[in-house]
Amino acid sequence: MNGAFMSLLVIESVLTAAAVVMLVYRAMLDMREEDQLILDSAEEHLEREQETIRHKVNTVTRYIKMVGMAWGAMLVAIISVWVVRGLSLI
Repeated sequence: MNGAFMSLLVIESVLTAAAVVMLVYRAMLDMREEDQLILDSAEEHLEREQETIRHKVNTVTRYIKMVGMAWGAMLVAIISVWVVRGLSLI
């Protein structure tokens, strides 16, 4: 195998692992997030905690989208290299 092709596969594997880790982390945060809270003034700390969790979920979701786009671009590059090498054009 070509060194460049192997490099693409390694990068793809790293991106896949990063996406899996972020998806698991977001799932763990989602388990702690409440759909609806009915609080009085004495439980404001619970509201702040939920806002923090919501902020973390939104941040992780943005990174997941970025990694997903990079993963898709790398997948297209790997398939393109594979097809071109299969057609013996390189």
